[in-house]
Amino acid sequence: MSDKPSFFSELRRRNVFRVALTYAVVAWLLIEIASVLLPLLDASESIITAFVVLLALGFAVALFISWAFEMTPEGLKRTQDLSPDEVIPYWSRRKFATFIFGVAGIAFCLSAYHLLFLPPSRNVSQNETVSISQSSPSPSEKPSGTQPIERSLRDLDAQWAKAAGAKDVEQTMASYSDDAIVLPPNAKSAATKETIRNVWREMFASPGFIITWKPTRVQLGKSGDMGWVSGTYELTMNDASSKPINDRGKYLEVWEKQSDGNWKCRADMWNSDLAASAPAPLENK
Repeated sequence: MSDKPSFFSELRRRNVFRVALTYAVVAWLLIEIASVLLPLLDASESIITAFVVLLALGFAVALFISWAFEMTPEGLKRTQDLSPDEVIPYWSRRKFATFIFGVAGIAFCLSAYHLLFLPPSRNVSQNETVSISQSSPSPSEKPSGTQPIERSLRDLDAQWAKAAGAKDVEQTMASYSDDAIVLPPNAKSAATKETIRNVWREMFASPGFIITWKPTRVQLGKSGDMGWVSGTYELTMNDASSKPINDRGKYLEVWEKQSDGNWKCRADMWNSDLAASAPAPLENK
């Protein structure tokens, strides 16, 4: 008969069975800990799934290491470098059993806690999904009551653009509230009615001045007393040589409902889409 040990005897000698059992029990404990803690951190179920997959891959790695390497008093050595008669140290049966039962007991307690005290997660059925989608409004849907107000703001903005196109200073100023602020491009902000009036008066006085704008988006705030209007504008005026300069850009207006029920613009700003022209080079003195 051959003196070569059987495969199962070699597995036992190399502690592969003990490593497999230890890894399985510890992995069970880690999975139970993750299943309790990760939901408390609002982690998705995919994280737990990925964690289980990593533990499964680690099981194969642990078995390979336990087969190919051994922990000796001199440190970790390759098994093939050890003689078959060399005794490989390992825990006594009592210590090993105590460790296994202790870890398994903790894992069992966590599993019982998870089943008895934590609410079970369940998949929503297709019928429930349809019911929820039908009963809950889409985030993009707007309450029907806001649509007339948004149309009103769009109309007010169009009337405002018509007054500015006609170079009517007073009608243009009528769209602003008493505490309005205007932020024109490349200029200081205007925070009083008089400074705002001067901004428009200077623009209207520019030779060849023509301005038009139209809203592209109107949105009402949740409070119902504030709204935002944004859009695009086109502007033309003559330079110092009487040559027309064309500009186009975007604007943003903040409208607020006044105590008398009328809507007025409280903040107005606009800026060009065109690149700023480079300054002329300085001449050498």
